[in-house]
Amino acid sequence: MADPSRQIRLLARKEITVDPSSFVDPQGFLFHWDGGIYRCIRGVAAPLFRQLIDEGTLAALERDRGLVHTSATSFSIEDEPDGLVVEHSRVAPLSYCVEWCPSMLRDAGRLTLELAIELAPRELMLQDAYPWNVLFSGSTPIFVDLTSIAPADRTAIWPAHEQFEAFFLRPLSLAMEGKGKVARALLHDNIDGIGLEDFSALMSASYRLRHPGLALARWIDRFLQQRRALKDKVRHLAERATTNVDASVRRRFLQGTLRRLNRINFVSQADPWAHYYAEIGPEVDKQAKLDLVTGVLENIQPGNVLDLGCNTGVFSLLAARQGMRVIAVDSSESCIEALYAAARQESLPVTPLIADVVNPTPAFGFMGRQYPDLWHRVRSDTVFCLALMHHLHISGRQSFERIAELLDHVTIRHLVFEFVAHDDANMPLLPQRRRIDYSLESVVAALRRYFKDIDVRPSDRATRRLLLCHK
Repeated sequence: MADPSRQIRLLARKEITVDPSSFVDPQGFLFHWDGGIYRCIRGVAAPLFRQLIDEGTLAALERDRGLVHTSATSFSIEDEPDGLVVEHSRVAPLSYCVEWCPSMLRDAGRLTLELAIELAPRELMLQDAYPWNVLFSGSTPIFVDLTSIAPADRTAIWPAHEQFEAFFLRPLSLAMEGKGKVARALLHDNIDGIGLEDFSALMSASYRLRHPGLALARWIDRFLQQRRALKDKVRHLAERATTNVDASVRRRFLQGTLRRLNRINFVSQADPWAHYYAEIGPEVDKQAKLDLVTGVLENIQPGNVLDLGCNTGVFSLLAARQGMRVIAVDSSESCIEALYAAARQESLPVTPLIADVVNPTPAFGFMGRQYPDLWHRVRSDTVFCLALMHHLHISGRQSFERIAELLDHVTIRHLVFEFVAHDDANMPLLPQRRRIDYSLESVVAALRRYFKDIDVRPSDRATRRLLLCHK
């Protein structure tokens, strides 16, 4: 962290890189410089944040409410002479709500509301309520958008309430009905989230009967959208409102919203792979593979691990218990839910993400560059590709050359790859629409284009081998 006692250093605009997602906040912007993450708080907001730092409020919110660690610096931006530059701790990996299981989205929503509730008595508020304001450090949500904190708008209870509905309450209600995949797809709309019209159309008839206010809200929304003059009149009336909303009223409203959030319970739809590892028969020596992977980790001591096709996370948890930061990826919502619950219970540094390895999260947002694609966000020292090869090759229809190219892209140093033979007992579980023709030798040859050392070891059954690959 920078030492505030040092002489002020003036940073030119050409020296810094403004974050592509930081462009509309009137209070400041996020930027990268010399390997660090900084935020320039503009002059209009700088006095508030200097006060929050000096009186220890930010430190208390960091300790008690999951706010990102922030410290003042001695830097200044050339065209922001009255601004305050602060440095943030880096939170890794970058992940987005389109990859979170429902429990992760709910915890991010809880964090947002609990922080807003804490701010209310200070006549402060969160000026937006996007899930993009939250990142996960392991399995712990961190609120990273410092300048979302702003003086309360005394004419409104919470201007960000519709955002909270669109990005938290509606997608979680869809997940409650087993439509989590639909919700995550719609959340790629990073501006509007899930609108009232789409939400109403997607919810079941029983939900609509239990929530009659939904039909009324939808009718009012349609009515206003079709009458621009009336819509403008309503907006002007709201802007001219002189009602002074008391902080206690705002706080009670936020607490009520938190109770609504906590009442949303969901059960992930079980799939064939949710109990895969637990149901492996006694003829398979599961401990042999666990011992081998444990020995590999003890030998190479990676700082971080990417577990592709992690299932319920047996090997993710193994690595995390050895102190390694883990990113775990699987397309099964129920598997990721189970892994997230286990990681939270033990406070382990595992960030589980729902993504299809064959069809991963693409870059999206403005010009397709605002939010980077999954593979550029999860590169790791060591990568696990265990019991996944046949899924990528057969179900995913990818050649071993392309699989090796992917593994090279996400692996910095070491790869632990499991070879699965034609006659493996799990092969009949996969849709086989074409002739399968590969061998251990051909798979090793594909990997050797990118990994100079490959050590072949036994796995947990005769039809499998573990390939320890090093760059």
